[in-house]
Amino acid sequence: MKPRLAVPLLLTLLVCGTPLAFEGRVVGPDGEPLAGARVAVLGGRGSAVADATGRFLLSPDPPVPFSLLVSRPDGVALRPIRVHELPVTGPLELRLEPYLTQSVMVLSDAPVDVEVPPAAAFTLVGRADLEQRRPQTLADVLSNVPAASRLEEGASAVPALRGLPRSRTLLLLDEGRVTAERRAGPSATFLDPLTIEEVEVIRGPGAVAYGSDAFGGVVRGRTRIPDGSDPFAIRFGADMATLGEDTFAGDLEVAGPLLGGGAMIGGSARRLDDYESSEGAVDNSSARFSGARAGWQAPVLGGSLRVLWREDRGRDIGKPSIDSDEVRSYYPEENSSRGSAQYERGGLGPWSRFSVAVAWDRYTLLTERDQYETESEPRKDTLADVAAKDWGLRSEAERAIGPARLVLGLDASGRYGLHATNLTTSYTLDGSVAEEELEVAVESARREDLGAFASVAAPAGRTRLSAGLRLDRVASRNEGGVFGNRETSATEPSGFAAVGAPLGGGLDLTLQVARGFRDPLLSDRYYVGISGRGFVTGNPDLEPETSLQIDAAARWRSGPARIDAYAYRYRIRDLIERYREDGDYFFRNRGEAEIRGIEIEGGYAWPRIGAIEAGLSALRGEVLDDGTPTTDIPPRGGFVQFRRDADGRWWWLSRVAAYARDERPGPTETIVPGYAVVDAGAGFRLRDAIEIRVYGRNLLDHAYRATADEKAVLAPGRTVELTVRGVLGPRRDG
Repeated sequence: MKPRLAVPLLLTLLVCGTPLAFEGRVVGPDGEPLAGARVAVLGGRGSAVADATGRFLLSPDPPVPFSLLVSRPDGVALRPIRVHELPVTGPLELRLEPYLTQSVMVLSDAPVDVEVPPAAAFTLVGRADLEQRRPQTLADVLSNVPAASRLEEGASAVPALRGLPRSRTLLLLDEGRVTAERRAGPSATFLDPLTIEEVEVIRGPGAVAYGSDAFGGVVRGRTRIPDGSDPFAIRFGADMATLGEDTFAGDLEVAGPLLGGGAMIGGSARRLDDYESSEGAVDNSSARFSGARAGWQAPVLGGSLRVLWREDRGRDIGKPSIDSDEVRSYYPEENSSRGSAQYERGGLGPWSRFSVAVAWDRYTLLTERDQYETESEPRKDTLADVAAKDWGLRSEAERAIGPARLVLGLDASGRYGLHATNLTTSYTLDGSVAEEELEVAVESARREDLGAFASVAAPAGRTRLSAGLRLDRVASRNEGGVFGNRETSATEPSGFAAVGAPLGGGLDLTLQVARGFRDPLLSDRYYVGISGRGFVTGNPDLEPETSLQIDAAARWRSGPARIDAYAYRYRIRDLIERYREDGDYFFRNRGEAEIRGIEIEGGYAWPRIGAIEAGLSALRGEVLDDGTPTTDIPPRGGFVQFRRDADGRWWWLSRVAAYARDERPGPTETIVPGYAVVDAGAGFRLRDAIEIRVYGRNLLDHAYRATADEKAVLAPGRTVELTVRGVLGPRRDG
């Protein structure tokens, strides 16, 4: 899509008019107002923030029936509320259910607080789902998301959406980006998924709202902070897994009212020993993690202020490989110190919502590659030390203009102080140190991305029109190191245009075209040294990638049943490809690549019984210049899951996933046979304060490769995990 085509639509919709709106009020189970709660109409038709009395003004006025997704002041999204009619007099009152039954899973539709085009697919993985499945990594969280995949094995797995990893899927933790110079892309390896409250997953182009790194979509984790209405409580949990994975983990959190709001402080620790596949032990797959977090949230000046600090540490994170007995690659340290603050409110004149967020992060990663001694070659060990700081600033404002919904935003982010070195120690055949050599790969590098965007949506008869524009200025600078002083800059537009219409019988269709832009990582251009898989050399002459992305979404709803189907074709020009030559890795632009895919997901819920959820996907990627397959395309497959919600004394969950043989490996990949896995678990609440959970993974002990990488190992075999968790104090949530 040429962005200038969206300009007439934007100008047409930005006309003067009287906003059509209705007033509502959000209250908790006890009838008290929830100041700072956010209310959004599913389908991207407007959102608002409640004031100190719980009141909000939602415009433009959506036609009934419609569904509202409410986010608590602490940011946790709850179950959708269906509105069939509006009150004749007075505001519409939204009384939320007790928190115990909330935040399980919401699939497909517009998210509450992430701006994305209307044809994108949305999945909200809530706290209850995280507690039931007990994922070890952020990539594991996405196992029930069609077209989601992972790179690498073990604790350092990298999540990816729609075959677009390597910094083409954006990771957000609270208000800030998760950025890493790893060539596979950021993984948030340091993050314990059980320390966050929910994960929002958006599949589809997000370049207009989030700029570079969002071709495939956005994965956002959000840490829970109490809103002040929660009573004082101590939450604790302990996990132990055996058989396939030997894991020990514990978490403790103290939360309650403080200074007119809510506060929490917590800590966690995990130890993962080398796991067992169905064919034996997998060396170099162990890891240790620890973390601490503190946050506070309170009503301030008619809105909600949220402040958070996280310290997360990883130690001796193994990177298993089929040649780990010859060369051991692992991460001795991964450290993240992360602070963020967000202020959001509504009712600023005609603006229904205004928000501003800032984030800062200090990140370090050590990578060690130890080449063991052989009969003819002595031992050689190389330690790569990469450190940098990140910042982010984002502001959004939303209002109605006549029947249209307008969102304006500023989005800026950057990385500075990047420093990378390689310390190589060579040994003699008798084991003594022969030589130490320190190489400065990057002395100092920085990168800034400054963007401004606008999106608008409005009805046109029975159809809905949407469009968005963004302009980015991205600049990078490298000083010293292997490539010396270098500078790059680019100013690029992004945009989308979409049309949606109800087709009757609960079926809704959306068609969309979008353009994106992605600038290479600093290390893609300037780094020279070791990585987890070998020796890598950057390319300072890399050109930015651009994308043309066409999406179609069909959504059907009928009572408790839903089915969603997505089809897409993404073309990426100047594709940045990592390739292998003589055992080492390099980067190049590869002309134009295309990814085509379909996804189908659905579910049905029976009151007081349970729910069935299912999804499948099929993707194909190729470089158009010569027809060769692209890397990182997930295999065809899907899952079926049966679940009884945790709204009583007990819950249960069973899951089957199957994937077809992948015979189109890309560069640095190999053919992967098909496989299937069966998982199941159950939990029982002994009393209000204590709950016991048991969960089993790969119960059939099937042998399968963790990824398609040519050096990939087998995934964990049969694993059984026992969890004890509880709350000391009045119980309000799960």
